[in-house]
Amino acid sequence: MMKSLCEKAVVIACVLVVTLSNAGGQRCNGGANCIALNECAGLYAQLERGNTPQLTLLLRSLHCGFQGVDVPMICCPPEFLVNQYNPSNVESRSPRDPPTRAPSPREPAVGGASSAREPSAMSLLPNERICGIQNNDRIVGGQQADIDEHPWMALLRYDKPVGWGFYCGGVLISSRYVLTAAHCVKGSDLPRDWRLTQVRLGEYNTSSEVDCSGEDCSRPVQDIPVEQIIAHERYDPYETNQHNDIALLRLSHSAEFHDFAKPICLPLTSELRRSSYEGMTMEVAGWGKTETQESGTSTMQNNRPGFAGTESDVKMKVRVPVVDNEKCASVYERVSREIVSTQLCAGGVSGQDSCRGDSGGALMWQAPAANNWMVVGVVSYGPSPCGTQGWPGVYTRVGSYIDWILSKMHP
Repeated sequence: MMKSLCEKAVVIACVLVVTLSNAGGQRCNGGANCIALNECAGLYAQLERGNTPQLTLLLRSLHCGFQGVDVPMICCPPEFLVNQYNPSNVESRSPRDPPTRAPSPREPAVGGASSAREPSAMSLLPNERICGIQNNDRIVGGQQADIDEHPWMALLRYDKPVGWGFYCGGVLISSRYVLTAAHCVKGSDLPRDWRLTQVRLGEYNTSSEVDCSGEDCSRPVQDIPVEQIIAHERYDPYETNQHNDIALLRLSHSAEFHDFAKPICLPLTSELRRSSYEGMTMEVAGWGKTETQESGTSTMQNNRPGFAGTESDVKMKVRVPVVDNEKCASVYERVSREIVSTQLCAGGVSGQDSCRGDSGGALMWQAPAANNWMVVGVVSYGPSPCGTQGWPGVYTRVGSYIDWILSKMHP
């Protein structure tokens, strides 16, 4: 039986059998049935089409034992009993996940969506053949990003009484939605007479009309009006901890996807939502402040919009390590700031940090051997000067807000 299973499925199915052979099965709930993997038509069909890291994590979380000695069994959700699986419709909550607990007094509440709304919202997200894919063959090393690297990066345009400018960033997560920071849309540092009016996609060098790298030239940028600004309801711009610093921008029309403008993936599975990512190296990109500053005594930079100072014309990138939340909390306790589980810290290495103008941009991760990039955090705040040794930047943890994101999206 195992031989026939491995012959019919892709190699990952065999790897899954070996991986799960040392794991104990669990009981199913939530209407799921514990059946052989090859009988769960939707998931098995996807395995035959090709595996992804998120699918592997999902299958592991659904494991409920073995049929005989070598045929893996999973808690097959009712919707997967038929062959209708689509990577963009993977439910983030597995059948065995416990109910969401109420937040503690020291933890900010996170807005959530009812499970009944998730399927329709999930269908609005791009699948893994589209999201988080970039042309790695053109990427070069160094701090300056290549012309088509991180094509989901967006620039936020603000109209001022005289003129306009780009002062925050964001990432495209679907054809109609950009993820950014709440302080970029209702922050205490945002001048009252400025209006967020447009999102620019496909940009590389803001000082040139046509961007080229050798013989490779990008397509024209897409400047799309903002139809709706959706800041998290529990974000308080005057609260020093900056909890719930997350927002969505709904575009007036769909973005056109191509090599220079495409969406990034969200951490949708339960395991990705809960992961601490401690010790993993992430990447941040944007058009933020780039000059080197001497690291003296660190003072707090409340948020990181580019409402003052000089920004880079060219998209830049930096790699930063994720720092344990408890360690990060002990650092920020010195300046009376509270770090909670809906936040994530990365950096703390001298001269390597997100900075002013990077606000709303993404802390991004590409799992080993994976094709897809994922947005793990949203740039929130950090020390001043940026890149102060021992002071990591603070990011809003996207995995904590998946339900909120889905609840705000509509066709």
